Amino acid sequence: MITNPAIDDYVSGLVPERSPLLTRLEQEAAAENIPIVQLPSAQVMRMLLLLHRPTAILEVGTAIGYSTIWLAEAAPEARIVTMDIDEDRLGRARTNITEAGVSERVEILLRDATLGLPDSYQFDCLFIDAAKGQYRAFLDLYLPLLREGGLVISDNVLFRGLVATPDEATKRQRPMIEKLHAYNTLLMEHPELETTMIPVGDGLAVSLKKKKSDTTLESEV
Repeated sequence: MITNPAIDDYVSGLVPERSPLLTRLEQEAAAENIPIVQLPSAQVMRMLLLLHRPTAILEVGTAIGYSTIWLAEAAPEARIVTMDIDEDRLGRARTNITEAGVSERVEILLRDATLGLPDSYQFDCLFIDAAKGQYRAFLDLYLPLLREGGLVISDNVLFRGLVATPDEATKRQRPMIEKLHAYNTLLMEHPELETTMIPVGDGLAVSLKKKKSDTTLESEV
């Protein structure tokens, strides 16, 4: 936990009641230890999308489709491309996305996200929630496909608080923690991005892709 558990429970309890489908997926994820976006983070993402109103979203990491449905409900005008390498979970995601009634707007790809996508794909929101050690690779691949003014939302960037206290990580976790720390630093220093870290859920990084005119002005200062 990166927040006071009592506060986290309180905030989670204030999140409006979800559909029976989302509630069921939350229960399945808890029972089967499937990582899904935490409720406080999902609510922040929903608010960001309601404000930003994207029309094309790329989700890296589908799992069972829980966050995909959140994205689709928060951005009812958006088409979504979502990809995952786990065929079994992706099959479940297809079923869940169909049940949610948003399948006509969602393109589901069984694909290794480190392979990238053709330049013909263009997005105004990128949600990264897959292999934590590959976040830098995902950003490098998909930031060029993100339109100016687009959002990058990265989940789990504080990873149980261990990025701040790496000595508490296990030997197995440390390489991933080091990569996450490097990724967070990159986001904050990236010349094309304006980023803030939100200590909610397991940590959200929210980045705005600057317009070229903005980056040009900054370089001239």
